[in-house]
Amino acid sequence: LSTTPTFIEPIVSCVVASGDVARFHAHVCGMPTPDINWYHEQELIKPTKNIVFHFDEMTNTATLIIVDAFSEHAGKYTCKATSIAGEAVCTATLAPSFTKKLKFQSVLEGEPASFRCKLVAFPAPTILWFHNNRQIQKEHRRKINTESRMHTHMTSLIIDSIKEKDSGSYKVMAINTEGSAESTASLLVSLREEQDANYLSFVRRSAKTHASLDSLVEQRKDRKFRVDLRCVGSPFDKMSQKGMIRSQNLLFRSVYFRTSSPSKVPENQALETASERARSPPPM
Repeated sequence: LSTTPTFIEPIVSCVVASGDVARFHAHVCGMPTPDINWYHEQELIKPTKNIVFHFDEMTNTATLIIVDAFSEHAGKYTCKATSIAGEAVCTATLAPSFTKKLKFQSVLEGEPASFRCKLVAFPAPTILWFHNNRQIQKEHRRKINTESRMHTHMTSLIIDSIKEKDSGSYKVMAINTEGSAESTASLLVSLREEQDANYLSFVRRSAKTHASLDSLVEQRKDRKFRVDLRCVGSPFDKMSQKGMIRSQNLLFRSVYFRTSSPSKVPENQALETASERARSPPPM
């Protein structure tokens, strides 16, 4: 007994970030077991290292796996089940997915600011921009640009002459028949008065630090360093006749160095004041 193939659970659209794994699953029934073919934009898909097919005969589940999904994999996918009794098809698409999201911006008052992002979507989405949850309309100071190549869409928001009121949260939203996706980032506006005050504070701290260093250098100019040297024995010591015992005369010398800077001690400024003290040898 033959029955026409039927999809009990058809494939559903999925959202995939660039480089992630994409999976489509379909549960099909029919007698005999139908053959399964997959199509991307009506073109038959052939298995590769990056694209894998699988059919579980226990559950009659057909699976398509894209190991690394990129912009060229976006679009409409079709699963087709065929047998001698007939055929059945189901379709799904990749929903909007941002491959490059918005980033935080910190801008000085009066300077321009720009937000840019890239997404993959099919069909082509409607793109909306929001500032503090209010939709942004095109105007002379805020410009929105969108470019599309196949299923990849690039959009940007450029704001000229940033003002304090422009600070806050910015969001871009992409919507099509398969779903929606959004990306959010913040804009921080620094006022020039605050920048000037911070700069003056920095200059004052730097001047105070330099003054402290100069004072420290002056304090260390007259600092002296003392080195004690001790010499044991002498090649001119006389030897006793009995035990050939060397005399234990000890020669002491103290050397003082005066520095003109804390980091360097010139050799030609060494002042040498020494006192020699000879101690008689112990009694035999």
